[in-house]
Amino acid sequence: MAGPPDAEDGLLPALAPEAGPDPTVLVLGTFPSVIARRERAYYANPQNHFWPIVEALFGIPRTLPYRERVAALNERGVALWDTVDACRQAGSMDHTIRNPVLADVAGWLAAHPSVRLVAVNGRTAERFLKRALHDRAVAPSVRIAILPSTSPANAGTRFEEKLRSWSVLREYAWTPFTRSSRS
Repeated sequence: MAGPPDAEDGLLPALAPEAGPDPTVLVLGTFPSVIARRERAYYANPQNHFWPIVEALFGIPRTLPYRERVAALNERGVALWDTVDACRQAGSMDHTIRNPVLADVAGWLAAHPSVRLVAVNGRTAERFLKRALHDRAVAPSVRIAILPSTSPANAGTRFEEKLRSWSVLREYAWTPFTRSSRS
């Protein structure tokens, strides 16, 4: 099987999944923004609410260096990925995505049977996830939650509302106690 397309194909490549061993939560966005691609970091736009939500839910300071934030999130069993593996895109807005190559979400979930929650970051990610899964089954033990987009483009949803919806991650993520008891 060929790997993800690269810039030589005229397609912009997505970021690789960020996951620790035995993740219980997969957060699925759409495609990295221009800033995220440049920084090679999920949710790198300082206006995106993702990291402030993570800080509120898990106490992981958004001011930590990216690798430390991701490691702390992975330690809680939370993985990050996107539904689009590569595409053509002008700017960062989801509606400008063209020629999407969809990620093999079903295959990734099959390879990570510990996942119990797929947290979908917004309606566009939901549409691409439905296309990516098409007729492929996801284990019945996996809940798919469509959450409000953390993107600055979703300015119509207040931070508090987003935080309330995203709190579902705490139900499925590891706490320090559950993680140490699994070892």
